[in-house]
Amino acid sequence: MWSYVQNTVAPLFRWSDNLSQSQWFLVLVAVVVVGAVCLRGYGSRVTY
Repeated sequence: MWSYVQNTVAPLFRWSDNLSQSQWFLVLVAVVVVGAVCLRGYGSRVTY
């Protein structure tokens, strides 16, 4: 189990170390947009 987590998480951390400031800004914008859509309630239960 631990080796699976290590093999999955370690490449993500290595990838995130290589991001520039502008790429981090794009990641932030994408996360905020996804969060806003989730909080807004677009989807099957929007009419409840």
